[in-house]
Order: sequence, then structure tokens, then C-alpha cells
Amino acid sequence: MKKISIFILFFSSLSFSNSKLEKNIKYAYSKGLRYSLVPLLKEYLYLSKGKLSSIDPYLEKIILTVGAKNFEGLDSQLLKQGRSYSSRYLAAKKLFAEGNYQEARTLFKNIPSSHVFYSFSQNFLAVLSYLNKDYSNALSLYESCVKSAKSKLSDELDSRVYKQIKVNRDICIAGIARTYYAQRNFKKADYHYLDLDKRSIAWPPTLLEEAWSSYYGENYNRTLGKLVTYKAPQLQFVTNPEIYVLRATTYLRMCLYGDVNKVVEDFYSRFEKAAKRSESMAKQFKNKPDYYYQLVRDYKSESDREFYFVLKGIYKSPNVKSFFDNVKFAELERKKLSRVSNSSLKGLLNRNIDEFIKVQKKVIGIVAETKIEKYGIDLRKSFQTMSYIKLEVLGRKKDALYEGKEYTGKRGEIKYLKRNDRQYFWTFNKEFWSDELGDYVFALPVECPDEK
Repeated sequence: MKKISIFILFFSSLSFSNSKLEKNIKYAYSKGLRYSLVPLLKEYLYLSKGKLSSIDPYLEKIILTVGAKNFEGLDSQLLKQGRSYSSRYLAAKKLFAEGNYQEARTLFKNIPSSHVFYSFSQNFLAVLSYLNKDYSNALSLYESCVKSAKSKLSDELDSRVYKQIKVNRDICIAGIARTYYAQRNFKKADYHYLDLDKRSIAWPPTLLEEAWSSYYGENYNRTLGKLVTYKAPQLQFVTNPEIYVLRATTYLRMCLYGDVNKVVEDFYSRFEKAAKRSESMAKQFKNKPDYYYQLVRDYKSESDREFYFVLKGIYKSPNVKSFFDNVKFAELERKKLSRVSNSSLKGLLNRNIDEFIKVQKKVIGIVAETKIEKYGIDLRKSFQTMSYIKLEVLGRKKDALYEGKEYTGKRGEIKYLKRNDRQYFWTFNKEFWSDELGDYVFALPVECPDEK
């Protein structure tokens, strides 16, 4: 995949000294402005070599509002020179993205527990430990992230700041389960996945992770139960082909060959057209972010059912949705410019909004292009895997015929259910209730003759 980075650094058309720039930032912030201040803050960071003073509180609030990615155009070496924890956090995040993990770790570790970016830093440090397979330390850091984020959440926070901290907390909750999964402690992984609130935007992708955890724990009925949740109307925008591959693989492991063939056939009929379209689009509209921005923005007018869900999935993904929110709130901020009495500053801030929105749209387009291109590649790989699975079924059936083996068994018996103390039994009538999502489990026997 392409690396997405906002590399545009634009400066004001007015010549300001550092003191004048600082004064304008404070004044505009007091008038409720945020999005039009991003260029001014970037300019101030650049001119002051990252050495902030009284501006730091404004910087941290705006980073949490608009996203740190909007400051990626600044040089990491410049940012890390600053005394501000906000600028050091930005430097560490950029160094992390560049693969300079050692320097990034040093900067993240220097963020104090009292700072608003502490929980975010703990998240990154946990990831670094995870990548080094230091799972014990990763668990400790993820738990620290969750605890810190919870302590920072307050109803007094701006709604977008609150959301950023909450999402970071949820990612750390999922990180705890993922770490147990990496240790192949599947029971603990399953248990901790239940800690994630189903209303969180971090929850839908974890269902697939839970399904894999159950699969490797040989709890195949729970794997199928997790995967069937993706059929719920609320989750139809999740179009990851790996869901189908795992479903077919699970049925294959249980020797339920009729079910395997049905999944394979459904996959081909559902995704063949979407694969061709995404491949054609990748060639025809390569490096045209404006096209992809409009495509995702107008996803509700998409007539093709399958591609509608693809575009909706991109729109609802956390990173893309945050940029669309930036566009919406930046446009709304124009109304607040009437509070600025200085006409020259007002004109500058208005142009800043134009430039800010332009950057957000471009990034949305780049991300969308990357996701659609990857979607097409993933589909083709999945088609190959499904072909191998279908051939495996034919081979097994032939071997069974030669050996005189039979595949029989009752379907849907409670005795095949496995559950822990946080899971309960009730009958599923193909009705997807919100509070039941993610808790389904099948009750099918393994029909392999040698395992009966």
C-alpha cells in the first residue's frame, strides 16, 4: 500500500513576526476558530524551530481536533528540538511512520503521564513492544493506555477531542486481546475481545480477529458465529473478502463440503463484478484524487449494490471519516470569521480555510484510491484461495469415495456449543438484534470421519 502523508506546508501571505503570529493565534483561538489556525500553527512551528511556549495548549487542542496527520509536512528533526511535548509527540509520530523506531520510542517515553498525549504515546509504545515480540511489556503498555485515556475523558471536552481519546482507548483495548492472540493464548484473547464496546468504530474489524482466534483455538462453531454477524444490515459495509475465505476454510476443516461449495459460489457471484470494476478504476483513474474524493463523497448515489458497500465502508472508516468531518466543520467555521475585527487577518483566515479543505479532500482521494486498489488485489488473491479450497473439496470427496467413508451427523445440536462465563445461550432466528451482534455461535458437528 501507498504511504499517505500530508506533505503540503503553506504559509500566510502576510509577513508576521513570531510575536505577532503568536498574538494572532491566541486571538483567533479565543474567537472559537480552529481549522483556519492550522496553517498559522504550522508556520509558527517552522519559524520557531518547534520551540513553543504559551502556544502549546492551543496546539495540543487543535491536533486532537483536526488530527496529527495535518502536521506531517513539518520536519521531524525540527519538531523534536522543541521543548513542547506536543511538538515532540508530532515528531515521534512521524519518526514512527518513517520506521525510525528507536528515536520514536525515546520521544514517546518522554511524554509525561499528566499530558493529554500520554495515552496516545502509550499506544505507540505498546505497538513497538508488540513488533519486537515483547508481549509482556506490550500488555502493560496497552493497559496503561486504557487507564490513562479513561482518566482523560470528560464531558467538558470538545466533542471531537473526546472522540479522539475514546477511539485511542478502544484501540488499546483491542490491542490487549491481539497481544494474547499473538501469544496463542486464544482463550484469554476471546475473553478480552469482549471488553470492547460494540458501539465503537474499532469494533467491526475485531470480529474477524475474534473469528481467527476461535478458529486457531479449534472452536469452529464460534468462528462461524462471529462471521455470520457481518451479514447483519448494520455491518454490510464491511466487504473484506477474508471473511468469506475464513468461512469456507472453517467449513472445510469441519468437512461440511456442501457449505464450503455454497460459500465459494456466493463469493464468486458477489465479488466478480466488483473485482473487475476496482481493477479497471485503478488503471483509468490512477493518481486522480479529485475523482476518488467525489466518488466516496457521493457513495449514496452509487447504483451498483456491491460497490455501494465498498464506498460506504471507505467513507465510514475512522481515518477517512475524520477528514470528511474536517471538511464539514471547516466550512462551518467560516460563519465564525465575522467575529474577527481585523479585515486583513479575516481574509487570511478565510484563505486558510480554503487551503485546509483542499488538503483534506486530496487526502481523502488518495486514501480512497489506495483502498480501492488494495480491495481489487485482495479480491484476486481470495479468488485464487477459493479455487484451491474448491479443488481440496473435490480431492477429499474422491478419496472418501475410494475409501468407502461416509459423512453423516446431526446439525444444530446444543451439545456442540462451547462457551465461557461471559457467554449465554439463546436461539438465533435470523434476526440481527444490536445487543446480540458478535455473540452468535453455531452448533454444527465436525463431520470428518476420523474425528467423530
